[in-house]
Amino acid sequence: MANIVIALDVGGTFIKTCIVENGLPLAWSQEVFPALADQDEGTILAQFMHILKSRYQLYPSQVTGSGLNYHWQIGLAFPGPFDYEQGICYVQGLGKFESLYGMNIREALYERLQKEEEEWAVQLQRSEIRFENDARLFALGVSLDFPRDRFIALTLGTGLGSAFIDQAQVSGHVPGIPENGWLYDQPYRGGLIDDAFSRRGLLQLAEDLGALHPGMDVKELAESARLGNAPGREVFLEFGKRLADMLTPYIQLYKPSLIVLGGQISKSYDLFGKALQDGINSPTIVIHTSENMLEHTFKGISRLFEK
Repeated sequence: MANIVIALDVGGTFIKTCIVENGLPLAWSQEVFPALADQDEGTILAQFMHILKSRYQLYPSQVTGSGLNYHWQIGLAFPGPFDYEQGICYVQGLGKFESLYGMNIREALYERLQKEEEEWAVQLQRSEIRFENDARLFALGVSLDFPRDRFIALTLGTGLGSAFIDQAQVSGHVPGIPENGWLYDQPYRGGLIDDAFSRRGLLQLAEDLGALHPGMDVKELAESARLGNAPGREVFLEFGKRLADMLTPYIQLYKPSLIVLGGQISKSYDLFGKALQDGINSPTIVIHTSENMLEHTFKGISRLFEK
């Protein structure tokens, strides 16, 4: 019997979804849906149900057999704050999923599934539903490529996500490192790490260095730097130096053999990578950038059901 995970990478704007068959994401099943995250709870939950129904019905239409022959699970990468074990959303003040604050989403989905009488809902009523932080799931997916390594994973995008992995498992408590491995709310240069190593942090750095022009976002800033714009290049060099500076105490405590980067900002690694490597100044640490963060996240979601 095939183990089928309906994987949802939930963002504030879009929900990216995929069917993962026995740990392998099926590229043909990937689809993007609007998150409707600014809507009322009924609308948001109805969208989740629509996605689950579409994935359940899609799989047997593409392979031989019936949905009755598969063991279905549902895994969601969800932004925080969130009680991932219980399935309770605590997102507030971020302009997304406000209406779900304090809700046990797992129970809400089960309740809606139980009200449906169609085959897809009856079968998914028996599924286990699990949640986890997206950066941690990305790291768990990457760990399949580096099963023996001890590494720090960072996702650099709208915010900074982080995870500490050892031999393909999330590390337990390490003195000096936040127990959950989240660095975003740790202090850095009079602010928080998330303030400095995120889209808004990079754009603020660009403004401070005189490289930001009207209409520019990170992509345009990187393109300008690649074309030789001196202030733009300086922005990414400084970003790399600061990233190394931020990571150094955690590297000294954790002693990783690998640093893994994902997210939109990591696509500009060619501009800040040398400064990062020089700042870390360790010949034993390899820096790896993920070419497909989404695929790694889907693999990580599948790993939620290993135990």
